[in-house]
Amino acid sequence: MQPYVYILGEPFPMYFIMALFGIIFTFIICMAKRKAFALRERDILLLVTFATIGALLGSKFFGIIGQIYRHRGHPNFWSMEHLSILASSGLVFYGGLIGGFGMATLWAKIGKIDMKSLFNVAAYAALAFQSIGRLGCYFAGCCYGITLADGTLFPVQLFEAGFCFVALLAFLIIRPERRWPKLPLFPVYLIIYAVGRFILEFLRGDASRGVWILSTSQWISLVLIVLAVVWLWNNEFFSQLFKTKPSLQEDGICD
Repeated sequence: MQPYVYILGEPFPMYFIMALFGIIFTFIICMAKRKAFALRERDILLLVTFATIGALLGSKFFGIIGQIYRHRGHPNFWSMEHLSILASSGLVFYGGLIGGFGMATLWAKIGKIDMKSLFNVAAYAALAFQSIGRLGCYFAGCCYGITLADGTLFPVQLFEAGFCFVALLAFLIIRPERRWPKLPLFPVYLIIYAVGRFILEFLRGDASRGVWILSTSQWISLVLIVLAVVWLWNNEFFSQLFKTKPSLQEDGICD
């Protein structure tokens, strides 16, 4: 862990430095894919900007909600001291995903950007940011893993970052937007990430963050998987793939 890096004697948090690198990497990947999705440079710049703002707001909002849920029974819950602790709460990725996608969608509506293009480029953008931004959690020491036999912590943050990078690399190599042009990529990304996140949550070692037997992130993952499957099932790609072919009798060949 290395929470801070010192530049000219001044400390800079690695968490936000890696987030900045993640945003830059996301912008590069989106610019590289813009022609495949018929997007202009201006569209990419504004989509990434709006998504970044939404991600910051959404991740912070979900972080505060989580703190409120865990500490709502504190006797001095509404004291200024306790409220300042709530304000300094961490960031929640799923909140950032919802906020970022929501703001990007808002701009797509304002800028009259094709929603299909937005859904497709968002899959690349999310994986690009996670593959770099999640490293910030490792350096900061948050979102840590279970304690191993030798007393060290399992680097679950690095595994998640590596998992996202491999998924991004697979997207870049396969180029599903060319192989299956009618397939929406964002729900595919949601399923890939949610399944991976659900499994990795079992290797988390930080304080309990769940409801019943699963963590909050695992419940959200399950919901996203269901929504993504429904999204794909109702898409024309799958409706044509599984469309029932007419029988010979229906075609009038047999009677």
